[in-house]
Amino acid sequence: MKSVRNVAAVVLFAALTSAASAAPEDVRIIEPATLTGDRYEIVTRLWVESWRSAFQIPGHADQAAAISELKAEAARLGAHALTNLTCLVDDKPLWTGAHFCYALAIRVK
Repeated sequence: MKSVRNVAAVVLFAALTSAASAAPEDVRIIEPATLTGDRYEIVTRLWVESWRSAFQIPGHADQAAAISELKAEAARLGAHALTNLTCLVDDKPLWTGAHFCYALAIRVK
């Protein structure tokens, strides 16, 4: 009986999580000056919030791929948009691609 409840809880959680997340192509990039702070809530700071970023960051072959990865992660977390998008290029990458982008994943109210 307990395992049936656990399975039902997992199925319900998966359904709610998938319904809340958007498709990566639906995540917009919004310039920081176009929204006031009361018009959105921050979901997370992508790629720089974790302690892991001190050791390894997700690099990509080009800027478009880096932004696409950000949009996919934002959509997975249920964000509507990215703001404060910053992209950097490392001409001598150690482990990953040369292009790295980070941003705020936000939900517009």
